[in-house]
Amino acid sequence: MVSAQYEDLDKIAINVRSHRLLKLLLQENPVLEEILHNSNNETEALVGVRNWALEVLQTSPVALAYYKEDGGGREAFSSLNWQDYAAIRILDYIDNAGREFVDLNLRGKLAVNNPIRMLWLGVKRGTGGAKPHFFQDMLHLFRQFSGKEKKTLPSRDEVEQWMKRFPSGLDPRIIKLREENRDRIINLLIEKIDRGEITSARYAFESDMSSEQKYLKALDWWDDSNFHLRFAVRSPDLLNDLLGSSLDPDTIKDLHGIG
Repeated sequence: MVSAQYEDLDKIAINVRSHRLLKLLLQENPVLEEILHNSNNETEALVGVRNWALEVLQTSPVALAYYKEDGGGREAFSSLNWQDYAAIRILDYIDNAGREFVDLNLRGKLAVNNPIRMLWLGVKRGTGGAKPHFFQDMLHLFRQFSGKEKKTLPSRDEVEQWMKRFPSGLDPRIIKLREENRDRIINLLIEKIDRGEITSARYAFESDMSSEQKYLKALDWWDDSNFHLRFAVRSPDLLNDLLGSSLDPDTIKDLHGIG
């Protein structure tokens, strides 16, 4: 039985950029193109890609054993090559096709895992709802699988150059900025606690405390991880307040829409 979420994906067309990336993916992988074009349904597509990946994996007995869990451990994992990783990842996608996962990025909504189905829908119907980032990921995955893309580790010099793009957390200027942001957030929370907008039995002020005393008390709370959990941002409006009203109206609208 096809779930309502699958039915919705069937109707959502992929955009122009996704079409271009999908076309490039098929051009680089004629076997994949043949499998997807000749499959009458997603099951045939899954079986076809699975057989192809297993055929490639069979050239590496150690990798095949690792995938089948006949041989595991750190030593076996270390013996896998870059192409083996890709084949096992593709097979893992297929073995878990259709599984639902709670996606915390979507406020706990269910997300369905089935990349091959999304590719099949894109090829056969131009739908599936997949974004360009998905097709970019698939493009690199199949380049890795085919051996076109090799594993390259950055040199020490490259890493150090990347690190130099950003200031160190120990830079006095950054330390001062963090302190200013901390104080701004603390003062904002004090105001909201005083107005009763946010309440906590554990983190509350005595009625006769001065502004300075409240600040010093909140400064002590700042080092308590439970304090941050209790007052974690749970609304777009509070987030905007804590960011100094720096969010643009469209972003706030989008954030409200997520909820």
